Amino acid sequence: MPTRNRADLIGEALESVVSQADDRVEIVIIDGASTDNTADVVQQYQKKFKNIVYYQLEENGGVDSDMAKAIKLASGEYCWLLSDDDALKPGAIKRMLKEIESGCEIYICNTVRCDINMRPIREHLWLSLDVGDRVFDLHNKKQLIEYCNKATSIGALFSFWSTTIFRREEWLKVGLIPEFDGSAYAMASTLLSFIKVKCRLKYVRDSLVLWRHNTDGCLQNRIGLVKRFLIDFDGYLRLADKYFSDDSKTKNSFLKVMTREHPWHTIINVTSFINNSIQWKSFKDKMLNFGYNPQMIMICYALGRFKKLVALGVMIKRKILKI
Repeated sequence: MPTRNRADLIGEALESVVSQADDRVEIVIIDGASTDNTADVVQQYQKKFKNIVYYQLEENGGVDSDMAKAIKLASGEYCWLLSDDDALKPGAIKRMLKEIESGCEIYICNTVRCDINMRPIREHLWLSLDVGDRVFDLHNKKQLIEYCNKATSIGALFSFWSTTIFRREEWLKVGLIPEFDGSAYAMASTLLSFIKVKCRLKYVRDSLVLWRHNTDGCLQNRIGLVKRFLIDFDGYLRLADKYFSDDSKTKNSFLKVMTREHPWHTIINVTSFINNSIQWKSFKDKMLNFGYNPQMIMICYALGRFKKLVALGVMIKRKILKI
């Protein structure tokens, strides 16, 4: 668990683990030079659970670097990355301890999206509704393409820490890939490297994580929303070029997942914040690379010009979904 200045949230995350952990579980926290009372909160939980290892860094090296340090310093056979503002559902650890007996390289479970106060809103699935618990061999091209085609979100492609569990030994063979450090997709880049050799992924259909949604500062303003989309677009274009540049069919299936992560109605919203023609051209070109329909792109942009109407639609949607 990498953390920095989340004293107001990390306690809830730790409580969700400590309340169901036993001697088979170790909690490794890397604190990227917090200036608040994070250390005090962690120390209170160290009194409750002896297997909490806390490293307080003198300088903030960035969340990706801190994540890699936590994995390196851990001693377990498997690592479950948990964001310091999320939480595990009761019974999640027991379930995953049973699951990892099958020895797969990666496990992905689902999540329940919650509001800022951790009140559940709805279940969020990474794969289509027809997929139950299942093992995919991602080293096999046919199964990798099928997996991408079943994915409804880039969460299935390792964008979301808190639902991803992996074999530590395989991670350490690659480690943090420097070119992706600071990209927001350092974990995804390392896990995708497993595909080259051996990568059995077990999809656990149940939602085992509570996801505190919209604590990302990028989403709180207009410039931030466009930036958040561009982080996704740029990150996954780079990942596709690195791992699938010589396989157009797999690359296209991989990139197409983004069109389901950000469907037409979210594109309308983000385009309503773009007024610069240069930024729009860059944004449009990236969407075309992901396989968005050109006509749909132009329609979304045209609708996005009705800014007040779009803002009203977003407000109504948030009220309905209580986010």
